Amino acid sequence: MLPRHRALGMLLAGLAAGATVLGQTRTTVQRTVYVTATDSRGMYVADLTSADVTVKEGGREREILRVEPSRARLKVCLAIDEGLSPDADLRRAAFRFIEQLHQSGEIALYRVGRGNVKLVDYTSDLGPFLKALNEFPLRAQGDGNLVESLYELAKSQRSLEGRRVIVVLATDIPQRSTVTANGVLDELRNNGSVLYAATLVGPIRPSEAPTPDMPHLETTEEVERDRVLNDGTRQSGGLRLSSLRIEGFPAALDRIRAELLHQYVVTYVMPEGSKSDGRVSIAARRRGVTVRGPSQVPKL
Repeated sequence: MLPRHRALGMLLAGLAAGATVLGQTRTTVQRTVYVTATDSRGMYVADLTSADVTVKEGGREREILRVEPSRARLKVCLAIDEGLSPDADLRRAAFRFIEQLHQSGEIALYRVGRGNVKLVDYTSDLGPFLKALNEFPLRAQGDGNLVESLYELAKSQRSLEGRRVIVVLATDIPQRSTVTANGVLDELRNNGSVLYAATLVGPIRPSEAPTPDMPHLETTEEVERDRVLNDGTRQSGGLRLSSLRIEGFPAALDRIRAELLHQYVVTYVMPEGSKSDGRVSIAARRRGVTVRGPSQVPKL
């Protein structure tokens, strides 16, 4: 017969194990989304609370556990389309963007278009960026495949810990694509990555319609590119900022940087057994405040 203290210990251990199993069968899902809150003057709100925000997912309003300033480390992928001519102003704007964010996270620098070239891996060290930007080609390199490039960049963020962000500087010139926008949108949604795009409005030129002999379901990128830059930024909670001249890029990057440094993280609950198609609606209760966040999250 077991001593009394050993029998009691085994009973308590059994109860603890039973509680763990029971807890696994009664689960809730906590979601976190990053939002930007501004007042009627366009200034960032400094005191947003859970009482100021509503979240609807799966057609129902969800309980908000907390709303607090984001302290998660940023993981920012800065991608420059080689179709741009990165003059001195653009280089300075890109370096200033990196300089003002590097203390809040790690940044990677890519040249994209006719394939992705990683110039600097994720780091908070400023030195490699100055060298890489100075060595960037002075002339535009011609047509590329921005949709496919963004798909690969979004996919590469799967394993990153932190607040995943892609910032792309590109032209609006149509190109060909071997992939559709859906792959990019799916990766952004499933990874929780936010897409920001600063684009230079270019001349519109006629594009050849796709033919059956084009491999890999090749499509005209004018449509797919716009879907990525418009739907990708909107669905992920980012922004698309277009400029008529390359001198508009510094202001666009300043706005993106300010947003990233003034965001809130909203944590809410999906009860046990909830189903969701991934569509989410985030709005402000407080008068005069606008809250913008993602409209798509992973499905349940």
